[in-house]
Amino acid sequence: MSESSRRSRAIAAFAEEVRQQRQHLGISQTAYANLLNFSQPLVSKVERGEVPASPEFATAMDRAGKTSGVYARRHSDLFRQDYPDWFKPYADLEQDAAAIVQYSPSMLMGLLQTEAYAAAIFRASNPTETVDEIRARVQLRMQRQEILNRADPPSLWLVVTEGVLRMQIGGPEVMREQLTYLTELAERPNVTIQVLRARDGAPPAHAAFTFLTVEGQHVVYSEAWVEGSIDRSPEAIAKTAGVCDHLRMTAASAQDSLDLLRSLVKQQGADE
Repeated sequence: MSESSRRSRAIAAFAEEVRQQRQHLGISQTAYANLLNFSQPLVSKVERGEVPASPEFATAMDRAGKTSGVYARRHSDLFRQDYPDWFKPYADLEQDAAAIVQYSPSMLMGLLQTEAYAAAIFRASNPTETVDEIRARVQLRMQRQEILNRADPPSLWLVVTEGVLRMQIGGPEVMREQLTYLTELAERPNVTIQVLRARDGAPPAHAAFTFLTVEGQHVVYSEAWVEGSIDRSPEAIAKTAGVCDHLRMTAASAQDSLDLLRSLVKQQGADE
């Protein structure tokens, strides 16, 4: 089923939930709208399946019916945005990884993004999506980050180009929050962040990649324009390991990189 078909079915299914609740309450659409604290035209469109209900709309339904989150959970189940089929194998590997090394030459990896940074990235690449659709994408990305906060987090080694840190994704406020978060992560014992500075010259790699260690085995993940791919071949593993070593030697040390991050945080604050 295509994403558009799945979404259309979700809208229709929740519209039926709205109709059933209103009929159970035995009130008019106007009275129902007043009860939910939404406009009558919006309630009418949601009930007819012309527009999707927001999470706030579902929460208002729970308040109106005293249903303890039933409609909020139903909304979440229907509108939950899952990973694309091509990304699911990587998402599973990432959850089981003991070590993650990533090179980020164009934007920060999803594991390190703040909500606001992620929202700006998704908005730029999906300009026609609704606020709720973007929010769903962001929530899914934030869920991936839970591995960094568990009792046994993976070791994470990031090499990021200086240009990525200076790019104004979402504006100065968003970038200051993002850079502050990076400095906090860099101080964790399991996280190493190195910056490949502009003065360091031509990088040994131009495309982003992730090098995972899962159950003692190495895996390379890389993304193209349309989708990503996983490579376990000895040739890919050997070449990627060599590039990782070169990147680590070329980039600034972890301490110098942390100092640079802190200076960029101050600079963002001064620019606001």
